[in-house]
Amino acid sequence: MRSPVPLRWVAITVFVFSAVLNYLDRQVLATMVTVWRAKPEFPFSLEDFGTLLAVFSLAYAISAPFMGFFLDKVGLNRGIAISVSVWALASIGTGMVHGFIPLLICRSVLGVAEASGVSAVGKAVGLYLLPPERAVGTAMGQLGLSLGAGLAPKFAIYFAENYSWRYAFFAAGIMSLLWIPVWLATSRAIPPVDDPHEEKHAASFALARDPRIWAMIFANFTAMTLYSLWTNWSPTYLVKVHHLTPAEASHYSWVVPICGYLGALLGGSLSWRFIRKGTTPLEARKKVCFICAVVLLATIGIPWLPTPLLATIGMSLSYFWIGAWSTNMYTMPVDLYGSQRAAFGVSALVFAYGMMQAIFSKPIGYVIELHGFIPVCATFALLPLVAQVALNRFVKMPAPRVEPVLVGAR
Repeated sequence: MRSPVPLRWVAITVFVFSAVLNYLDRQVLATMVTVWRAKPEFPFSLEDFGTLLAVFSLAYAISAPFMGFFLDKVGLNRGIAISVSVWALASIGTGMVHGFIPLLICRSVLGVAEASGVSAVGKAVGLYLLPPERAVGTAMGQLGLSLGAGLAPKFAIYFAENYSWRYAFFAAGIMSLLWIPVWLATSRAIPPVDDPHEEKHAASFALARDPRIWAMIFANFTAMTLYSLWTNWSPTYLVKVHHLTPAEASHYSWVVPICGYLGALLGGSLSWRFIRKGTTPLEARKKVCFICAVVLLATIGIPWLPTPLLATIGMSLSYFWIGAWSTNMYTMPVDLYGSQRAAFGVSALVFAYGMMQAIFSKPIGYVIELHGFIPVCATFALLPLVAQVALNRFVKMPAPRVEPVLVGAR
């Protein structure tokens, strides 16, 4: 039985809070680095921080397909309850450490458990929303991630200044544990649109034989370089190109991620509009991705914008359109594989993004240090169109089977 429209959106809204907690748990560490370096209680260097980020990213990327398989195998409710429990305990454990090695272990466990987050949102979107609505649901998941990242600095500083830095990790973990019964009660009260037991499929890892998933992995690996660029390098751009201080750059760069998540909402709304006009869901996503790829060619001109304000507007628009692209990309596996295998399909894209960021972050820094942002912007602006070629060539719905008609048969 289908839920009324308001109720299924209530369910998705409650589920999106898991994404908020996912990013809150992981981003508290970034703020805590400055606290640790200012106090002798917990010796910590920037090199240590770099090691933590590298280990977390690799654990996150490598674990993503296995976590997607796990969610599809045991079901959304049981899978997310276990995953959130583990990452909550890893966060609480972080607050109890007294050395770098235990900290590294806790953050590795956190990376493994949190690799389920984006995939779980994809599976929830497949279960609770109709095909025209799914990209908007995916955009809500991205907004949840941004909200968690935005809350983390003040959350961390509040506990560090008023109590102890350890309490920030304790509080983040406890909040995650409290979310679990809230979601389980919501899922009992609001049934999903799609019955996860309606069809029987082969195991999720069987999708590895589907060329479409490899095409989507390639597309995400290439096009999302722009997403990674503005997520990580927009403050550095303003400091290096326009010679601002970090404090001055922060007055501009805060708006860039906000525009990315507004773009995610626009991308979801556009595909919804195309579907309502008769386009199939998958073709609607690809159509929006093509529009975004064409507009993103303007990224080439950002290094020639003469003022910090204009440069920020350029970066914000570029991030806006790659956000719209991303929303539709991460909805395609749900369209192709349904809610039964949505988590594994989305986890393949999470893996692609994590590996891309792990592989390219250091070379990007090297190129920027020696040659500035011109070659980076020029190269990355073209990659969404490269991704579009793969999507158009390989990512298609299977043709409907036509039963043969025997001549003379009645």
